Amino acid sequence: MIDQIIDIIKTHSPNTSGVSRHSAILIPLIERNDELHILYERRAFSLKTQPGEICFPGGALEDKEHPMEAAIRETCEELNIDESHIDIIGQVDSVLTSFDMIIHCYVGLIKTSFDDIQFSRDEVEQIFTVPIEYFIDHPPKTYVIKSKFEIEEDFPYENIPNGKGYNFKTMAYPVVFYDYEAFTIWGLTARMTESFVNLISYNPKKHE
Repeated sequence: MIDQIIDIIKTHSPNTSGVSRHSAILIPLIERNDELHILYERRAFSLKTQPGEICFPGGALEDKEHPMEAAIRETCEELNIDESHIDIIGQVDSVLTSFDMIIHCYVGLIKTSFDDIQFSRDEVEQIFTVPIEYFIDHPPKTYVIKSKFEIEEDFPYENIPNGKGYNFKTMAYPVVFYDYEAFTIWGLTARMTESFVNLISYNPKKHE
């Protein structure tokens, strides 16, 4: 399976767009119990932002840092592993968030035993893995959050067609959920998981 994933990722052209805020994550693949798994983190409860959330290793880009360098650096810091234990396969589609940030997504093979990973307790509460086959066999549930513009009273309606009757579009934002054992993977992490799983399990013959 890893050979198939390598072939797909290496020939894939990622979809990106320029925004002011950039971060990068790694989707870590790891062999466990003779299966290929995806590794996840639960963020430390002591963190100020998103404590206890399930996520991939990653974070904001530092000054003049390439996104792939950031993904590797953050993974090394959070999992407390050496860069030599990460084999980057390639880049997959980036994610444009609803808060004006783009997340650059990379896929890499962790070349160490799961049981030997002594992750950083300052940043990570726990780590766990999910077999890739589980995601292929168990599609996620997706819910849609709809939002409308909250317009201030002094908005210049007189300068736009139809004034207050202008047809402002309702924004729809998908929120994805996977349940695995005692874990719920949701939000951006679930969206990135779904995108990756859809990519590697895509069968062109079904669309001929």
